[in-house]
Amino acid sequence: MKEPHTILLRQFFVGDEVDVTAFKEAGDELVDFIVKGEKYRWYEDFLRPIGFLYRHYLELELKYWITELGKMDFEEQSKFPTGHILKELWDKLKPLVQRFCISQGDNQILRDVERVIMTFHQYDPTGQEFRYTRTTKDTPTLRKLPERVDVRSLKSSIDTVHGFFNGLSGVVNV
Repeated sequence: MKEPHTILLRQFFVGDEVDVTAFKEAGDELVDFIVKGEKYRWYEDFLRPIGFLYRHYLELELKYWITELGKMDFEEQSKFPTGHILKELWDKLKPLVQRFCISQGDNQILRDVERVIMTFHQYDPTGQEFRYTRTTKDTPTLRKLPERVDVRSLKSSIDTVHGFFNGLSGVVNV
């Protein structure tokens, strides 16, 4: 069996660009190793990298869709966003996406996606909490995080977001 880092590195570098979903898939790989118990006994050691990978996936996915859907809206003409604050990115994207949500089911999925994004924003508002163990003011990061995190549930939540954006790509010609 190949070491996890070999699998992860291969997924990160595809040509000259990084595939947005590579961060999600890398997080998925770590969760799968933890759940199967093949490599690591305690998930706590890998919760920070998993959170970082999933959060970065969300950030890049939001930025991608803001840029692509902004091109369709002649009034908006979005440039590629440069901030790291998920709430701000979601607030910009949500109205662009809502026009494609025509059924109650679509709107429910949109609410589910928003819940995942806002949860990540709550625990890591600036993109630095999962990345570092201490702030520049020397306070511990991730203090708001629950004592135990169900990584299977976390992966499932990210899969919901991924499924939503995959579905959106089938509706929108980007």
